[in-house]
Amino acid sequence: MYKLWAKKIKSNRIVDSLVVNNKENISPDEKREKCLKEICQKFDMSVPVWLKTHDMEFSQFKIVTFFPHDFIDEVDFDKLEVELIDDGTK
Repeated sequence: MYKLWAKKIKSNRIVDSLVVNNKENISPDEKREKCLKEICQKFDMSVPVWLKTHDMEFSQFKIVTFFPHDFIDEVDFDKLEVELIDDGTK
């Protein structure tokens, strides 16, 4: 099972967090994209722009950080951290 943990952080404190699962038989990139969309829907915010730097950060460290300038709409937090806690491999 693929699991992402999202944390909204403001003033160095977690103000909201959420764990999203995906059990579909699709590629890890598609799972990540679907989970990110679900996170944004549940947090009621726009999906952030996914840049090459985000891709490199996520592939190397299994965590990615989005700042307010990564979103089209205005957000009420300092950063959004999305961490891979289970990629479904054994």
